[in-house]
Amino acid sequence: MIKNAILSIKKNVGKTILLLVLMCVIANLVIAGLSIKNATSKSMEQVRTSLGSDVTLTYNMQNMMKNRDKGEAMDEVISPVTIKMADQLKDLTYVKSYNYTVNVGVTSDDIDPVEMSKSEDSSTNDDRKNFMGNMPKMMDQNDFTVVGNTTMENMSEFLNENYVLKSGRLLTQKDADSKNCVIETTLASDNDLKVGDTFSVTSTNADNEEITVKLKIVGIYTMQTNDQIGGMMSNRQNPINQIYTGLTIAQKLNDSTTNISKAIYYLDDPEHIEAFKAKAKSVTDIDFETYTLDANDQVYQRSIDSLENMEQFATIFLWVVIGAGSAILCLILILTMRSRFYEFGVFLSLGQSKIKIMLQQLFEILMIAVVSFGISLGTGKMVSNVVSSMLESTQNSQKQVMMEMPNEKTTEASSGNTKQDLFDKAMNAPTNSELDVSLTPQTVIQLAEITGLICLVSVVLPSIYILRLSPREILVKKEG
Repeated sequence: MIKNAILSIKKNVGKTILLLVLMCVIANLVIAGLSIKNATSKSMEQVRTSLGSDVTLTYNMQNMMKNRDKGEAMDEVISPVTIKMADQLKDLTYVKSYNYTVNVGVTSDDIDPVEMSKSEDSSTNDDRKNFMGNMPKMMDQNDFTVVGNTTMENMSEFLNENYVLKSGRLLTQKDADSKNCVIETTLASDNDLKVGDTFSVTSTNADNEEITVKLKIVGIYTMQTNDQIGGMMSNRQNPINQIYTGLTIAQKLNDSTTNISKAIYYLDDPEHIEAFKAKAKSVTDIDFETYTLDANDQVYQRSIDSLENMEQFATIFLWVVIGAGSAILCLILILTMRSRFYEFGVFLSLGQSKIKIMLQQLFEILMIAVVSFGISLGTGKMVSNVVSSMLESTQNSQKQVMMEMPNEKTTEASSGNTKQDLFDKAMNAPTNSELDVSLTPQTVIQLAEITGLICLVSVVLPSIYILRLSPREILVKKEG
């Protein structure tokens, strides 16, 4: 049977070469589809890890404004989040860690804020202070914002490296009841402060009573971006004048041990955000008409939707290649088998089973497939590099849109270098390791499985069509 298969391959050289070329083309198309699927899978994993998975419990501003009476003050309708309320969510499924935050405005006699605008006359500033001296300090009358946290370990500003620790350390849960604090380097420099120094801050409660706390600096950080500084109206709103402390200190300055500004829950995976929200609504007594769980996952959803569409396209593309490849191979084998009616008839007349004849056809195709498989491993690497480079350039273009007006020189250069660029992409793998989907063991195994499936389908279907006939009918249909 195997000997007959080898003799048939040698005898029908034209058919063998045609099948070899066709199977090489099919294998390379399969590699292109697998490259897209692998690239999108890696990209989705990268998006998940880079965008984070935090959900914030805070009051629902939209509903608050909708239910607010005309002329009613904002602080009269805002319902603060309570620790009792936030504690209902911290132990739910999917929650990896959490952070409670309290923001409170303070002043200080020991340090000066980084001014947003220079006062024209110091006497005018002193008069203003004397005028406001006996009044409770509202938000914009305070120079600093104390931001109390359960921990600073998972704060997005530091994880995204918008803020970078310069000296000392960040606050952890062990600092919850301490008087330690972390400040920005500009604030520290303007006041000649360093790690280990102390200063006092003062807040004013609703009864116009002052609450003073002495803080110790354990960390100093640097802001790497100025995006949050523009358009500020007061010193307190300037992020440089923020002072990070433990939760207990901020609650003391806020004169409340029950209320917090917001609660942030860090989930184990962004895919679990909707499941977490649904569970929170079903097992807690929180009024989600008044409060809301804000995931801020619009970027994640847009990115995942786009990648899922690409993955779906790759899957459809693979099925089309498998279907079309099988159909073309079936057609070629049917045409070649019809010229072998006499051969099949003789084998059947000599007592050889139809299964053995079918296996002989399968061995012939598999031997050709093995050669084409080896060739495609070389050419497929170039195909996958081209696909990966295209995906990489697409991903980069989503991050930065560049507008450039073409001129005669750039047009000529681009047309002249098109072939060279394509060759470079084929010969060199992308620099982005997340999108480098050059042939991996998993891809090779998948390619072998799909190639075997195509061979099986393309042999079985024509064989059933031919071998359903009796030996006499086959010999009668003999051609030439």
